[in-house]
Amino acid sequence: MSKIIPEITEKFEIVLASSSARRYEIVHDIMGFSETTIMKPSFEEDLDKTLYEGRPVDYVIDTSRGKADSILDDLKDDKKVNLRPKIVICADTIVIDENDTIHEKPKIEEVQLRNLEAFCKSKDPVRVATAVNIILWRGPDQYEISSFHDITELYFDHDLPSDIVRDFVRSHNSLEVAGGFQVQTFGGCMIPRINGDYYNVVGLPLNKTFKTIYTFAKRT
Repeated sequence: MSKIIPEITEKFEIVLASSSARRYEIVHDIMGFSETTIMKPSFEEDLDKTLYEGRPVDYVIDTSRGKADSILDDLKDDKKVNLRPKIVICADTIVIDENDTIHEKPKIEEVQLRNLEAFCKSKDPVRVATAVNIILWRGPDQYEISSFHDITELYFDHDLPSDIVRDFVRSHNSLEVAGGFQVQTFGGCMIPRINGDYYNVVGLPLNKTFKTIYTFAKRT
């Protein structure tokens, strides 16, 4: 195990402000923070997308910040929160097509199929954007926030037989994730090329997130 991880966890409680199993795997399994605590943000993810026409990345940035602000409110108000310093990771992910349309969780298979067929027909990349806010928390009046985002380009296979896409949708796979696909499962069979951080597609940019946690921990 890396010696850096125990040094960080001696100082801070690592908190993931997300119910995403994929983000938990990245923080817990890949980064190695084995005692990660989960806090679910109370922020309603219902920002008006029509206000973000032509600037979809701002939508995910604002959503992630809304989640972070709701966590800050909960930390300030919850008398049961332990006083140990914390590093809190908040994030939101969207998929953006060639027309700058924002795709979140499709919810029903008809929408999922329509999205995936459009992605495969396009020769332009689909962009996966994740916005992250990391909170260094020492108390209600002692906290800092580091904000960043990352974009990964995915090139879907425009020569892919349509039966493969339909079979993927019929498998009831990935309705609960942005865009309706998971690159780390059978959905990756539709994607021959990735430009950028693979883990950003999974749900959290690994390099930028860990560097920010490390910088926070070393500076204090």
